[in-house]
Amino acid sequence: MSTAYDYIVVGGGLTGSVVASRLIQHDASLKIVVIEAGGDTLDREDIMMQDMGNSLHLIGGDLDWKILSVPQKHADGRTLVLPQGKGLGGGTTINGGGWIRGDRMDYDAWAAEVGDHRWSYDGQLSFMKKSEKHTNATVNPDQHGYEGPVVIQTPSSSGRAYPLREKVLESWSQLGVKALPHLDGNAGSQLGVAEVNENRNQGRRQVAAAVYSLDGVIVMTESLVEKVILERQEDGSIVAAGVKLADESELRSQQVILAAGALRTPQILMLSGIGAPEELSNHSIQTLVESPEVGKNLADHTLLFTAWKLKNPDDGWAVGSKNALFTQPQYALGLPMDFVVTTDVPKEGLAVAIEVDEGVKPDASSHALLKQARPFSESFMVYAGAPDGSAVAIGVIDLHPTTRGAITLDPSNVRGTPLVDTNYLGTEVDRYVHREMLRKVIDFAASDKTTIGRDILEGEMVPPGVEPLSVGISDAALDGRARSTVGTSYHFHGTAAMGKVVDTDLKVKGVRGLRVVDASVIPVNLATHLQVPLYALAEQAAAIITQERDSDS
Repeated sequence: MSTAYDYIVVGGGLTGSVVASRLIQHDASLKIVVIEAGGDTLDREDIMMQDMGNSLHLIGGDLDWKILSVPQKHADGRTLVLPQGKGLGGGTTINGGGWIRGDRMDYDAWAAEVGDHRWSYDGQLSFMKKSEKHTNATVNPDQHGYEGPVVIQTPSSSGRAYPLREKVLESWSQLGVKALPHLDGNAGSQLGVAEVNENRNQGRRQVAAAVYSLDGVIVMTESLVEKVILERQEDGSIVAAGVKLADESELRSQQVILAAGALRTPQILMLSGIGAPEELSNHSIQTLVESPEVGKNLADHTLLFTAWKLKNPDDGWAVGSKNALFTQPQYALGLPMDFVVTTDVPKEGLAVAIEVDEGVKPDASSHALLKQARPFSESFMVYAGAPDGSAVAIGVIDLHPTTRGAITLDPSNVRGTPLVDTNYLGTEVDRYVHREMLRKVIDFAASDKTTIGRDILEGEMVPPGVEPLSVGISDAALDGRARSTVGTSYHFHGTAAMGKVVDTDLKVKGVRGLRVVDASVIPVNLATHLQVPLYALAEQAAAIITQERDSDS
């Protein structure tokens, strides 16, 4: 194809949709093409409506790449499914809808890492606000947006008063975990109990490619990009001239924006000749730009679930019971849960784990993980765990993994799915955090310390041969549980890290006309559900590109 575009955006997921939409809104004369490997999702009603009992009902279907990890040596050698959205809107077509911003300290660590205030919490706040349309203008109004494309709802705003709400809140208080002011966990500090926020509009899923209009943008679906076309200039510099598709066709452009996600973007970079020379040479790919950190630094928040039997299901605590409350229409508008609870872990045990990993005793006054309380664990009770309403589920997420994995090319098919090693539970810190997360669940659900543990639940439901979580369970049993059940929370990031692979303007180092705008550029761990910082990232990227274009004209 000989048409020359102003911008080629590789990937029609969250960030690609936002960047393309904002650029065309700023200048309708631009020729922009979004190339998406999946299909057009915007007329799919099965995507748009919430499944009350199972937010993630689309995972594993035709909108999921269903990428497999390599066998995980710290997780009983299991090969894990790593869901990734396939189609316009990317992960926003299949995700759980949690709208959780994270803590100021992580964004500020990002800015410190790269030496650019724009990537701090305050530097990104205006873009977080620009993306959202919050439901309550009286709660921390300086922290929220009210005119953005993405509608945010809560159980309260949608009229969902779950029967266990007050008992759950009381039980966390009994464990010393206090409710955040206004139950708002999206105001820069998330330690405590917050009401869950969802990016849903009266129950309807907010797909990025729908709420950010692509009118005026050329959209190519079912089109897989193989690599970026790089050309060496007479002065020796490397320029991105366009892309080559898997069908051998080529598109030319002034600039290329990679938005293929943390698992696919590093693959495209490597196939284009950007990466570690030893990795590329192993696959007979010429190194055009030496960038040894491409594919490294893979981070993900791990997730595991437990199921708990209700003492008296006839009390109507859970979805599926005979409680007529759940037949009211508002209860079909979102997840059957009230709160997300974010906590630290005991520092004494954490210091021991750090010493194992780092080989020296850490200084508690200066070590980043010890010097202050920080979000390590997220817990949430889902009021659905069995079809007959006889059980509930409790999920826990490790929000601050120190493990790092990697993306490499598959030697049997470098253009196929890349090899993904998440390296879950690869550090003693991560193993310690998982033990403490499960002990917190035991305190909450299986001890006399809380109303929930005493009066509502009667024990964990487990398969034969599995020791249930209970007071006094050994560390070895907790480690075994983590190894056998740990999985992904779909929050992959870090594989084309800012400061290493891209600069703070999101430009790939060593190449003119090539940017990365997706989760792969996030250089540090963010204790968040990634769609919030990704909307902000894409909004800021569009502003940076627009400002650059305006200054050049």
